[in-house]
Amino acid sequence: MTGMDSSVKKIEKPASNYRFMAVFLASMAIIINYVDRVNFGVATPAMMKEFGLTASQMGVLMSAFFWPYALMFIPAGALLNKYGSKKVMGFALLLWGGATMLTGAVKGFTHMIFVRILLGVAEAPGFPAATRVVSVWIPLRERTFASACFDTCARVGNAFTPPFVAWIIATWGWRMSFVVTGGLALLFCAWWFASYKEPDDHPKVSESELAYIRQDEVVQDGKVVSVPVPMVKLVTYPTIVKAAIGYAAYLYVWNVFTYWLPAYLMLAKGFSLKSMGFASMIPYIFAVIFELIGGVVFDRWYRRGASHTVLRRTGMGISMIGAAVFIFLTTQAETPFMMVFWLTCYCTISGFGASNVQAIPSDLAPYGQAGGVAGFIGFVGNIGALVAPMITGFMVDSHYGYTGAFILAAIVCLVSATFYIFNSYDRVQPKTA
Repeated sequence: MTGMDSSVKKIEKPASNYRFMAVFLASMAIIINYVDRVNFGVATPAMMKEFGLTASQMGVLMSAFFWPYALMFIPAGALLNKYGSKKVMGFALLLWGGATMLTGAVKGFTHMIFVRILLGVAEAPGFPAATRVVSVWIPLRERTFASACFDTCARVGNAFTPPFVAWIIATWGWRMSFVVTGGLALLFCAWWFASYKEPDDHPKVSESELAYIRQDEVVQDGKVVSVPVPMVKLVTYPTIVKAAIGYAAYLYVWNVFTYWLPAYLMLAKGFSLKSMGFASMIPYIFAVIFELIGGVVFDRWYRRGASHTVLRRTGMGISMIGAAVFIFLTTQAETPFMMVFWLTCYCTISGFGASNVQAIPSDLAPYGQAGGVAGFIGFVGNIGALVAPMITGFMVDSHYGYTGAFILAAIVCLVSATFYIFNSYDRVQPKTA
């Protein structure tokens, strides 16, 4: 395969731009999705103190979220293929808002396990639904940036949840932090149901915008031709399997820091609750900025003729190899300033390259099937997310400590880079037999 795509041509901009509102709504849902899971990491020191829990026990509780979360990606993908993003995302918001609020009423370890499992079930459709929104609303020439918009909203959640939740905890206690953040999901649920529509059903989408959205698709009788790919057959496509394994390693690293960074700063490095909140925010702010920059850069590169395979290999290679280097340097930092500096470098390089990560299911899937492909990749990927907090908790309690846990994460980064770099990202052709 060559690195340039000769099919890319100049296309006039449409008369309307409602496709960006669809991306905005999906992005807002992902922000709330992450606020409602990151709050657990911020509240970890307070919960450990109140219930007398060890790091290993907290690791199990963090991982409990991912037990059903990973499994539910498969049925979530199937539901998205059948019912679309509006219904599936809307009901998911309703459920995860309620589960988050219920966390504020837990009485101990067993109750925590239950609500973490419930939250995992409820939040599973979030990312596949957002991926499907992008796949049906956004043409290839704008897809990296659009995918980066909702993916970087996970980093927005990581950036602003720590100081926000830390303030709630300092003012009203850790239980109220779950009531407030869960309530945000319920409020947004109403907005989602009132506002989101598919391109064909949106009354304000112009004919020129509809044609612009469909520029990469086969259209017959005014409808896009969509060939279903059964979920059970996705494992037979090597490109999808390699993308899923790369994503598992990517999510392992992501969740080590999502769940353990607040506790690391407070319990291992002596940060106060307030200083932890702001120190945790800085790296993720840079991640947000540079993931959006990456989306613009890679989309521009595509319009200049680069193939999707070149984009994804380059982006994810930069992301994961750079992350490995800076995570290792974080373990060698001798002052709080240098530790936050190297963490910021990790988030910056990771965010820039990972502007590609959520575009990959849309690249690989036939039209309308991105929910299913994202569901499969998310299922495999979240096995990495599932074990990350638990393994980290066990290592923190062992003689390896946080340093050993972070060095392991750096090694996993290199595994992820290998699977992403040595893969192709052309759209799969449905098998006839």
